[in-house]
Amino acid sequence: MVLRDINGQLIFSAYRVIFHCNDALEAGLHVIMQGMALAIQHSALRVVVQSDSTKALSSLLSKGLERSAYGHLVLEIKELMCNREFYPQKIHRSQNRVADWLANYSMVNFGSILY
Repeated sequence: MVLRDINGQLIFSAYRVIFHCNDALEAGLHVIMQGMALAIQHSALRVVVQSDSTKALSSLLSKGLERSAYGHLVLEIKELMCNREFYPQKIHRSQNRVADWLANYSMVNFGSILY
């Protein structure tokens, strides 16, 4: 997870191991949820949530996944959205390289760190 200011400058980055994860959608929802929680704690600014997962982002605005196996994550994300302005934005996978690198690094090193 990477938090940047409006000019694109790094505020902080973080990674965390997700020990039990069924697929990329679940991982994406975990990242969005934990990123939103960190953004609320460390910044008073509005937040643009960028992801390369269309399905994860669309769950923020619809009720489509609320009754799925990931409904608990979607509901937690929507609860966090009540605390701040969050704007979902779809990005291409190639624009998500830093977040992908952090995710891979956390799998290799089995840890959680906030920089």
